[in-house]
Amino acid sequence: MLQDDDRFQVAQRVAAPPLTVDGLSVEGDPEACLEAAGSLLDAVIRRLPPGSGRRLPIGIASQRSTFLLWDKDSGVPATPMISWQDRRAEPWCARHGALEKLLVGVTGLLLSPHYAGPKLAAMQEQDPVLRAAVHSGRLLFGNLDTWLVWRWTNGRHHRTDLSMAARTAMLDLDHGEWATKLLARYDIPVSMLPRIETSDRVGIELDNGLLMTAGLADQASSALAAFPPGERTALVNFGTAAFVLCSTAGGAERKPGYLTAPLIGSATGDRVYSLEGTINGAGPAVDRFGTESGELPVHDPCPDAFAIPDLAGLGAPHWIPEFGLTLSPGAEIISRTEQRRVVIEGLLFRVREILDDLYPDSGPDRIIVSGGLARDPAVASGLAAVLERPVEIAAETENTLLGVTRLAAGLPPFAGERAIIVEPGDAGHYLVEKYLKWRLWFDQLLDLI
Repeated sequence: MLQDDDRFQVAQRVAAPPLTVDGLSVEGDPEACLEAAGSLLDAVIRRLPPGSGRRLPIGIASQRSTFLLWDKDSGVPATPMISWQDRRAEPWCARHGALEKLLVGVTGLLLSPHYAGPKLAAMQEQDPVLRAAVHSGRLLFGNLDTWLVWRWTNGRHHRTDLSMAARTAMLDLDHGEWATKLLARYDIPVSMLPRIETSDRVGIELDNGLLMTAGLADQASSALAAFPPGERTALVNFGTAAFVLCSTAGGAERKPGYLTAPLIGSATGDRVYSLEGTINGAGPAVDRFGTESGELPVHDPCPDAFAIPDLAGLGAPHWIPEFGLTLSPGAEIISRTEQRRVVIEGLLFRVREILDDLYPDSGPDRIIVSGGLARDPAVASGLAAVLERPVEIAAETENTLLGVTRLAAGLPPFAGERAIIVEPGDAGHYLVEKYLKWRLWFDQLLDLI
């Protein structure tokens, strides 16, 4: 619930149901996910003023790449909830490497087992019964947003939006529709896929009386809240997966090593895109070394300690899944508190690497920092130090929800909120020189792969 000053009046959390990891498979319970999300809706309804009615507009900001299949008549899940972290399609992707050129051109994505298209192809190869069900016309496909809305409307709406559809590796990015050439490669009938509808002005009445008026991918929502129209802005989000989103001047640009991410398919016909560089699993990597935090020192107490923070496999622009969280020999022998700081340094260095690559001539007009880890005293000041320029911390801590919430209320997604400016200072001043040493160490590791 937003107040007039764009601050959330109420923010409530429900723990996500746990995932089960079995080798390359990472799965969850669809019904448990539905129950958890439904409890949030119930909490909203309980907070409505007496006599206000239930037609309160709501927006959904959903994780992009988790999906499931279900029976279109009974609503019973035919598969578990397949997490984005699931890598069961890794062997399939290895055998179909020649597909990547087509995939990049059509979808703006690299060939990866993280996405639903390759996963569904691999699952059908491994399970003839599932393949028969897929081609029988009985099953429906959906990312989390599609599954929730389908259940919350008793099957009346099987839909998604551009920002969510794009993360399936099945979307024709330039035309905004399902890519029939890729569906044939994946052996997926288009009839099981949701309709791609607008991100805003949705107007779906849920069975509990709430009115869904907007739906976006979580990263898209965060970016739209932060990107001033017409400015070259970079959003650096420090969450479970750290990512750098850079607004594009025109349409769906492609850049080797990066993903093209549509942020919105508006009812007005407008589409907004960004280039995305991901640092996989950075938040959990930092958390492995505790939560004790503090300002960066002025001088480096561990000059030979370096880290790569990509816990879930090295992300943009390298994309090496087997290369995860790595500490240098000098970082192996220091205390856990010092290791935490070194992993944060590695995260800041990865952000600079991506920004230097995306802006080779001149940097963005603004760099906005968001996410839970952005509140760590070492993060924003360290990023300002290593970039040698001011950065802005998004004032709203729930920035991921802000863009979609404003859309749901019929407002432009950009909040124009007052940010906290962080200037480079003495703290972390050593990071500029250390970044060059880190690059030498990092490049030597890459040469060994």
